[in-house]
Amino acid sequence: MGFRQNAQQAFWRNSFLRQEIPFSALTVSANFLSAVLYTIGMEQEAQRYMLEKRNIQRQKTAGGARARRAGLPFLYFAAAGVLSCAEAAGVGSPFGVAFAAAACRTGNGFAAVLGTFAGYLLSHPGAEGVQYAGAALIVLTAATVFSGVGVAASRWFFPACAAGAVGVTGCIFLIGEAWDWQAVVLFACRIALAAGAAYFYEAALDTVRGRPQVIRFGGMLVLAATVLMAAYPFQVVDLICPARIAALLSVMAVGYMGGFSYGAACGVGIGIAMDAAGGAGLYYAGIYAIAGMIAGFFQRSGRVVYAIVFVLTHAAVNLFGGQEAYLSGLYECFVASVCFVLVPDRTWRTVQDRLLPPNPEPTDYAARVCRIANHYASVVSDAFSEMYQALAGGSRHKEENDLGAVFDRAADRVCRRCSARQSCWERDKLATLRTLDSISGPLLRSGHVVASDFPGHFAAQCLRFSDFVVAVNEGMDALYQRRQAQRRNEAGRRLIAQQYAGVTGILKQVGESMGAGPEALPSRERELRTYAEAFGRVRTAAAWKDRRGRLHFELSGECVTRIIRNREGFLSGLSALMNVRLVGPESVHGPGGLSLLFREREPYCITVGVGTRTREGQKVSGDCIRYFTTEEGIACVLLSDGMGSGEQAREDAESTVRMAEQFLRAGISAADSVRTIGPALKLRTQGRQFVTLDVSTIDLFTGAADSVKCGAAPSFVRAVDGDGTVRVRRILSSTLPAGLEESGEMDVTQFRMGDGDALLLLSDGIVDADGSNAGWVEELLAGSMHLSARELAARIVLEGSARGAPDDMSAAVVYLTRRDS
Repeated sequence: MGFRQNAQQAFWRNSFLRQEIPFSALTVSANFLSAVLYTIGMEQEAQRYMLEKRNIQRQKTAGGARARRAGLPFLYFAAAGVLSCAEAAGVGSPFGVAFAAAACRTGNGFAAVLGTFAGYLLSHPGAEGVQYAGAALIVLTAATVFSGVGVAASRWFFPACAAGAVGVTGCIFLIGEAWDWQAVVLFACRIALAAGAAYFYEAALDTVRGRPQVIRFGGMLVLAATVLMAAYPFQVVDLICPARIAALLSVMAVGYMGGFSYGAACGVGIGIAMDAAGGAGLYYAGIYAIAGMIAGFFQRSGRVVYAIVFVLTHAAVNLFGGQEAYLSGLYECFVASVCFVLVPDRTWRTVQDRLLPPNPEPTDYAARVCRIANHYASVVSDAFSEMYQALAGGSRHKEENDLGAVFDRAADRVCRRCSARQSCWERDKLATLRTLDSISGPLLRSGHVVASDFPGHFAAQCLRFSDFVVAVNEGMDALYQRRQAQRRNEAGRRLIAQQYAGVTGILKQVGESMGAGPEALPSRERELRTYAEAFGRVRTAAAWKDRRGRLHFELSGECVTRIIRNREGFLSGLSALMNVRLVGPESVHGPGGLSLLFREREPYCITVGVGTRTREGQKVSGDCIRYFTTEEGIACVLLSDGMGSGEQAREDAESTVRMAEQFLRAGISAADSVRTIGPALKLRTQGRQFVTLDVSTIDLFTGAADSVKCGAAPSFVRAVDGDGTVRVRRILSSTLPAGLEESGEMDVTQFRMGDGDALLLLSDGIVDADGSNAGWVEELLAGSMHLSARELAARIVLEGSARGAPDDMSAAVVYLTRRDS
């Protein structure tokens, strides 16, 4: 237990103020509460209305679904009856049986079998109709027997049932007739046709099992073709066949919606159906396929152009037929084309979305990688931000500043075993405390005490006085060491926090740039490829906009060699074609070989003039100036001044500029760049050296500019108003140089420059950091409109030398000029 504990006690009293609410406030509160209750009531009323409306909509939907379900059996009955009338010349009519088998899959087999009975018995009187009707009945029986069995779920079960039923009934009715190889082949074709038709019918009717879209489209095509086969015998004036008109319309529609490949495939399928129904060999298959394929190349030219190409191609190919077939083909194609043109595009697009499989978009792996990188960069940035906030929140350990602890430890060490302990710390306790309080001042001022600092009566009364003095001094030394350790830890913590803050900003920018990503321009890419093919074969052509909206074009292939030889002509032509001024080409060597990169030219350009003077007695200057333009069109000017002069100052300045340049070229903002490299400089110099850093960036597309300073000398911006008035603005820095600033703060100033404006960066050898002696610079800058950037920089350095400054001197003058359009 300490000897000085419980020496004093403190008492605290808490008081609370009463505050009355005026009548007006109560009125407002009541009105607000009424409005809230009214709003809640209206919201509940709206919710009840929406629930009632949703229930009514559900009832209507359920009623429509019930009506559709009630009408499905009649639809299946009619479709089965129509398909029973379809006949392939020489093969037979297994299509009704195949449709009945497909209908059994959807649960409408009974209605379909009734339809086949009616269709076969009406269109095929005699034994032929009876055998097909019997085959349909066998299929229905198999579906009933195997209902719920696993084998019935197979996609080939009902097609196999249709083929087996047609085969069994056909064999029964063919017993006793003469069999030859031709009859056997035709019978086998009838069985295969039944199985194939059942499979595709099932794909067209079944929307529950998730068939591939291409298979479902094939099923719809087969279903439509066999329906047209049933209507084939009907003709108008023995010349025009409505079924062939519908077939031509189908081929035209599919080719228009899907392109040349779908047009050719549909032409072959529909044409074979017409040939099979009419027994004309492969006549219509060739005509429809060629017409659908050639016209499909013009699908993007509009309905009228597409129809004209289809009619002309059909007429040209149809010349190979006879006179009668040629005339009927012309009439039928003309009628089909008129019907096709009269249907609006919106209807065809709706049908396309329902029937034709969409063209699969290629997986954009680059965009996916960018999204993943953006996600992880954001997550890591948030983690570093949390770490920065935790470190910047301050240390939980307060700096020890209690002299009482020093006195307690000294008393515990010396007085505990002293025989006069009770006299000093119990009877004369207040006198002892006053003595220790009297030596607190000298102890804090000098860090130690001597015997003369104590009152004489205390030195005479204390039996172990010299030991007590030594114990107090050793305790004070230990206190100072603990304070220094805490301060070093605090400084390291602040440096790490600054580093985390800089890394957080960088990761956020990287994530944003990854998330934005380049914007691909397919139309301009096609124009670029077409234009470059005049110079040779093009392997790759790319056109995109970066995150700042700047256009980029890249080419590779055999054309590169000729473009390099005629770069001026190619660049002029490409600029005119794209309606934008371009710069380049820049040669890029990658894994795919040499490629050329063209970029959109910036509306502004900079002219930089640099003036330097080395301090007398030194071989090199301690200042470093560097300027460049990034790929995104950002002009950067950096000026760093190392402490003192000579090689070491030059090395520190160059190292600082080099690190900042790497961040700036990577697209990192100037503020985040300086915030990141500051702690590294402090750790490198151990706080014994410093460098000033002045970074200015100018967007050459907009003229927006930023100035970031760390202990740097003032900068100056000269602008000319519309009336010719010259204004000079001074940009000051209030922070310490990099390597000394504890908080990691910096001065960031944003401004805008226009055509003819000037920016001046100076080292502190010309003007003081506070700008107190910078009046002559403003006057010189305002009155030197006729000087070039280099002449003005040299003039400022000479004027600064004439004023007797002993330090290194550097000046960088930047003129911003708008390019000629």
